[in-house]
Amino acid sequence: MVFHGLHVLLLVAFLATISTAWTTPIETQHRRESATIIRSTNNANDDTSITTRRELLHKTIQIGASTPAAALTLSALTHHPEPASASTRPEEKKCDPGDARCRQGGELADDVPSGQPIPAVTNRITYVVQMIVDVGERRENDAGYLRFGLYGDDCPDSVKQLLLFLTRGIKSMNIDALEDALEVDYAPVSLMDGSGSVQNICSGKGIDFGVPSQSKAYARSRGLRTAGPYFVPQGRPTPTLEGEAFPRPHSVAGLISVPAKGIGYGDTSSGGGIIASELSDDEIFSSAFTITARDAPALDKPNTAQQQRVIGQIIDNESMQFLERLANLPVQKKVGKVSSGPPLLKVRVRDVDVQKVKDDSGKKGKKKSR
Repeated sequence: MVFHGLHVLLLVAFLATISTAWTTPIETQHRRESATIIRSTNNANDDTSITTRRELLHKTIQIGASTPAAALTLSALTHHPEPASASTRPEEKKCDPGDARCRQGGELADDVPSGQPIPAVTNRITYVVQMIVDVGERRENDAGYLRFGLYGDDCPDSVKQLLLFLTRGIKSMNIDALEDALEVDYAPVSLMDGSGSVQNICSGKGIDFGVPSQSKAYARSRGLRTAGPYFVPQGRPTPTLEGEAFPRPHSVAGLISVPAKGIGYGDTSSGGGIIASELSDDEIFSSAFTITARDAPALDKPNTAQQQRVIGQIIDNESMQFLERLANLPVQKKVGKVSSGPPLLKVRVRDVDVQKVKDDSGKKGKKKSR
């Protein structure tokens, strides 16, 4: 079939008309979408600048974005995310327990604790004790001195018992009463040989020193893995000492205090520990004596399991500063005990030295053997 020129022109015009009919709705739709974007942009928050909105509109028209994509871009620009809730916030970092500025709650202080004032001397001091205490696994991490005097004239039995515990050890068992005594393994219980440590730090009381396990201390002192089946721990000393005088109340920081009945009768329940009657014989010396970190009136209540006797005091500023350091160590917190418990770091007694003070006649006392 042959087309004449007129026919060709008519055909071209017809095709152009069809093309216009198809493209006009698309362009109209694009114009409507552009109008929608402009209206959405005009209703955006005031925080979005006019320049930013123009750039967004220009970019959207340039790339020929469809309405959903443009709306997503605009939403990302104008959306203000809500602050993270407490549950989604990252946990606050705790300070290093080995740092002397680290506090019980895990916060880092600006300076090392300065310590409270030295207690006023209200009773005659007959013995001076110096303990070297290590904080942490390695001795180079932190170490300090605790120097305190004991009131030997006011409460001689309690002072003698503490001196034995600090040096040669307490022997309370009757070996002759034990059956097959030749096969029994035992040892005096002492704070020496790495056995003594800080067992509890209580915000309302102070710091408890003691031997947490006699069997473990015995095994450690002899290089054994365990104490063995024939080991027998020392029992509570008798007679008890509740009839002895109470020289002064627990009114300040830096006082040396022992259970009213004597060492071995300590009760740590007020500091998140265990009631004395519930301790096994192996653990009864775990709270042998206390150094108060502040006033502790609960320890003065008569005829209670928590009653204790002040038998001495810290005697220098350096010791008071180190006491404050120990009292602020981070602790292993338990449910309901927000600021009491065993320290996170091991705190062990490295060495003890005892010196007898000159008496009134001027004669120098002999140095106590360790």
